[in-house]
Amino acid sequence: MKKLLCLALSLLMCAAIFTGCGKFDMENADLSAYVELSDISEFSYADMCAAYEAYRETLSVDLASCSLTTGYTIDFFVTAQLDGETIDAWTHNTDSDMVKGYDVYRNPSDFDYALCYNVDQAELSSNTARTVKIGEDFSFTMVISEDYEDASLAGKTVKFTVNVKKAVPAVYPDSYIADKLAAFYAAVSKSKDTVEFGDTLTMDFTGTIDGALFDGGTVKSYVIVVGEGGLIPGFEEQLVGHKLNEKFDITVTFPEDYEDENLAGKEAVFAIKIKDIYNDTALITDNTPFADMWELKYAFRVESYLDYAMVDYVQDQSTLIELPEKLVKNFEKIFKSYVNRAVAEEVLSLASKGYSYTKKEVKEMLYPDGSDVTYVEEGAKKAAYDYMIAVAILRELDMEYTEKMYQKDLKLFAEEYTEIYGETYTPEKMEELYGEEVLRTSFITPLVTEELIKRISDMPEIPG
Repeated sequence: MKKLLCLALSLLMCAAIFTGCGKFDMENADLSAYVELSDISEFSYADMCAAYEAYRETLSVDLASCSLTTGYTIDFFVTAQLDGETIDAWTHNTDSDMVKGYDVYRNPSDFDYALCYNVDQAELSSNTARTVKIGEDFSFTMVISEDYEDASLAGKTVKFTVNVKKAVPAVYPDSYIADKLAAFYAAVSKSKDTVEFGDTLTMDFTGTIDGALFDGGTVKSYVIVVGEGGLIPGFEEQLVGHKLNEKFDITVTFPEDYEDENLAGKEAVFAIKIKDIYNDTALITDNTPFADMWELKYAFRVESYLDYAMVDYVQDQSTLIELPEKLVKNFEKIFKSYVNRAVAEEVLSLASKGYSYTKKEVKEMLYPDGSDVTYVEEGAKKAAYDYMIAVAILRELDMEYTEKMYQKDLKLFAEEYTEIYGETYTPEKMEELYGEEVLRTSFITPLVTEELIKRISDMPEIPG
């Protein structure tokens, strides 16, 4: 009897020891002892925009170079010269009068085009983005419109020298929000009957010279904003007044200095078919609270930001009381496995190139001066806080994330990996690669994000 009693006590002691070393019991934990969650009952759209702007600012701090696109905001010096003489009204080259808060392509112009593309003349076309180095000059020329209000500048070629002092990224470029914009158009667009200046139209055209087709002269479903100067002189003006689905011909003459010498100075006939006509501004003002395309795109950029940052915003407003040691230890194991895997993969990669390094040597290369320890410790603490916040929000929203839901998400994640990488990944393999707690955080976050976004009281309503 004594032996049985001793055995039972030993088993109880072992159970206690293993319980103390096991995983943190998130399901039953009182998270209020560890984190004070901020008020998530309602959010202000203005605050969300401010958070987006703050994030953009953080990205600009260490930005040494970039390729400007629509949505970037820049501060810059600019010097304008005509025949070597400075144009004072267009020159801003001191700290006190530099151009600040300039939204690239907010009001599209040849100047914006030359900021973004690697051209020395704003009128030239290019598919190569300009690499702008912060604090370094670059120059280009631009021909001023013939009808410019200042006759002394109208039709003249002005040289601009620009020095970008600060560039704030759009974060989500036009290519990223293209699907949102397409969905908006699909929901609200209705073709107009007649082409006017400022309309966006889709057309087919076939160009001929002396009855013969020429390279680049035939295009299907070409999209243009009429009047923005996207085509050769005289082309766009002849589109105005024509009707939806109408077929007609126009005659234009290529400029003498046209970049394709085979076409320069020649008269061409274009057979046109109008397939769609709409006005961006009218669609936007009639269907949204915005005044123009720039404001609509900005709203889509903020939306895209919130899809990823809403939980981070709540976390920033919340207060960490204490990190559960057991939970941090769980994450430290995960992050140590990340380090070990990174080192092992690099050893193999170097070996495939004929280099022989030990794991210790490679670890020092990847994590000099023992930075792997900092990575593991800090990464584990951050991940533990992320996990607690996600679960705390889930509970506050009175939502649940069951074991069945987790297994389903895990299975889908493994299938996606298998499809992308062409080798079989099982749910167990995904847990081995990423760690269960990390995966649970990543699966819970989009669920609560969707609900949090619904609580933005004055979120703009955009069809689509």
